[in-house]
Amino acid sequence: MNIGVIRVVDGEEQRLCWRFGVHGKSNATYEPASGQVGPFDGDRKRRLKKGETFQRLDRSGSPREYQGLEWRSKSSLEGLAC
Repeated sequence: MNIGVIRVVDGEEQRLCWRFGVHGKSNATYEPASGQVGPFDGDRKRRLKKGETFQRLDRSGSPREYQGLEWRSKSSLEGLAC
């Protein structure tokens, strides 16, 4: 199982995540990042750059916009995909 990129800061484990914004939602969603390059869009057959959206809509029918990388503490990610 690939847990992604992690670091420890002041004794707290953090995970590198891709941040996504979904039109119509105020909260961002996160997914584990496998490195410093953007997520892969299978339809475009390339990695996304910050500010680009996936070709396909998410489960809610809205486009997901890649908003960059963010370090998230393990405790803040309990129960999330990241």
